[in-house]
Amino acid sequence: MLLQYPDQLARLHNDPELWPTAVEEILRIDGPVQMTARTAHCDVEVAGHRIAAGDTVALLLGGANRDPHVFADPISFDITRPNARDHLAFASGIHACLGAALARIEGTTALRALFEAFPDLQLTAPPQPRGLVNLRGFARLPAKLGTRNGASVESRG
Repeated sequence: MLLQYPDQLARLHNDPELWPTAVEEILRIDGPVQMTARTAHCDVEVAGHRIAAGDTVALLLGGANRDPHVFADPISFDITRPNARDHLAFASGIHACLGAALARIEGTTALRALFEAFPDLQLTAPPQPRGLVNLRGFARLPAKLGTRNGASVESRG
């Protein structure tokens, strides 16, 4: 995502303190889990639609993360978004991901280290998605790492 928005990546190079918010914004825009399902425990009406106890309800987390009632200009990628952490990439409530705090630390640490070590990293071909509806990610992410300490390095896959 950062390679698709070089202006945002440049901001991170100039202000590394933005990395935690950048990770939150990446999770908001393109979180790994886009959808989940729940079973209604009682009859309820939501937005004029009746949901009966026992019905399965699909929850589109990716859509909720672009809710204009929550996020101003929700389709824009903005690493300075003040409420970026309000996303549902890790679900919420009793279903919240137990590893969310660790994932945030890992994402921030890994991405910052990668782009600091290889500031001219670039894609060499379009990313190839895994093709899964629920759990997103890439089967291949071909990239040229660029230079590190004067040596050119290229990934193999």
